[in-house]
Amino acid sequence: MQRFYLAWCHLKKHNMKNPLQLIGFILVLLFFAGTSCKKEPPYMNDGIITGFDMRACVCCGGLMITFTGDKTPYAGDFKLISNETDLGQEYKENFPVYVKVAWKDDTTNICKHIIITRIARR
Repeated sequence: MQRFYLAWCHLKKHNMKNPLQLIGFILVLLFFAGTSCKKEPPYMNDGIITGFDMRACVCCGGLMITFTGDKTPYAGDFKLISNETDLGQEYKENFPVYVKVAWKDDTTNICKHIIITRIARR
């Protein structure tokens, strides 16, 4: 307990002469501590982009992605990506493309498309 008291007295003696300097130092320290440890949220699913949907219907078109591991286009439970133009050219050729994705449902249409929020190759 005596060591703590001596440390506090030392800190008070040297740093409390100019309290604005101490406050500034603490604010700078908190700023760097707060900005240096940002982690990205993990990807939600591993997926396979199997190709373009070439069917002719109202809710068709776009890239097809499956989360079940099936590489065959139009097979199984696949979803259509609404924001395929945001993904870049690297995900639109040489199918299948194995990816990690974070996504959400596209609530702007009734076709049950999804919006990819983050994507990376596996």
